[in-house]
Amino acid sequence: MESKIYVDTNVFIDLMDSTRPFAVGSMALIRASIVDGKMLYINSDTVTNACYIMSRKKAYTEKELLVLMQKIVSLFSVVGVKDKEVMKSLSICADEGTKFRDYEDALQYVCAKKVEADLIVTNDKGFVGLDIELRGTKL
Repeated sequence: MESKIYVDTNVFIDLMDSTRPFAVGSMALIRASIVDGKMLYINSDTVTNACYIMSRKKAYTEKELLVLMQKIVSLFSVVGVKDKEVMKSLSICADEGTKFRDYEDALQYVCAKKVEADLIVTNDKGFVGLDIELRGTKL
């Protein structure tokens, strides 16, 4: 059974936007994971990207969004992204022997490996998990 769960940006954004197709499933999975005592991880780029995407939607005022982000981010351990993770992600994408072509997905994978995640939760059908189990949140 998974004890360390890495959450992709699309699932993280679902927690703030109930209009997204997988929002209900994402919220249910995160809630169940917390109740079960699982460790949940995101990376620092996820916070940046989610803040940007949600601010463009204008569903919340700037202050409301920041307060909401603080509440949601507090549910996760945030994995720092430094030069090592950036370079490794770029290398994975450049390596024609891997299936990774999407830098953001490669960075998510590298960060999941960094924390030794058992599972990556994503609704990205093109995400490549290699040696980490992938699971979507579709109900």
